[in-house]
Formats: sequence, structure tokens, C-alpha cells
Amino acid sequence: MAKVAVASTDGVSINEHFGRAKEFWIYEVNEQGTYHLLERREVLPAIQTDHKHIAGYAVELLDDIEAVLIARIGPQAEVELLAKGVFALAITGPVDKALVSYGKRGKYIRSKLVRSPVEGR
Repeated sequence: MAKVAVASTDGVSINEHFGRAKEFWIYEVNEQGTYHLLERREVLPAIQTDHKHIAGYAVELLDDIEAVLIARIGPQAEVELLAKGVFALAITGPVDKALVSYGKRGKYIRSKLVRSPVEGR
């Protein structure tokens, strides 16, 4: 089982930039591709006016997650997530299809990801 965060405005589509997300939908996903919603984690409204603080807070908010599915992410936030062992996967589309796919292919995806987002780019 893996805990996966999704940046979404509606819980239906992956459509939020990591640093602009107001909340993250947290799912538990298994290797057969089944999943269920565990919780929704809100980014503190008080810091939503400062983009840098939002990304930093979001990194801390997701430190127990294996992967985060977002529409886009800045390089600094990606490095900070990776330093905590959290993989950022920039994709768009339906949440349900992405979670099923991640569940079935998560081990493979993790084995192929570059360990440092700075290297090889």
C-alpha cells in the first residue's frame, strides 16, 4: 500500500500546480490499482498569499506520502520533496485513472525515476 497525494480543485481531475494547491487529496493505493480516500489536507489559508511559503508548507504537509500527482511543479519544490523521499509526478487527467495506474505501476515508476531531479536534466 502506498499513500499518494493528488493536487486537485475538485477531486476529479489532476489540475493544480503544487505551489498553488489549496488542498491535497490523500489516497491509499494498493498494487492491484484499488484505492480509497483517506483525507483531504488543507494548505493553511494564512500563507496562501506567499507562493514560496505555500510550497514549503506543502512539502512539510506531505512528508509521509510516497508520491504526489500534480499538474505542474517548480524545480525547487521537486528537489525538496525528493529530499524527503516523496516523488513528484507531473501529469494531468482523471484522478481515478492516475491512481489505478500508479497502483499497478508504482514500483516500476519508482525504480525508473531519477534519484535527483537536478541530475540528468
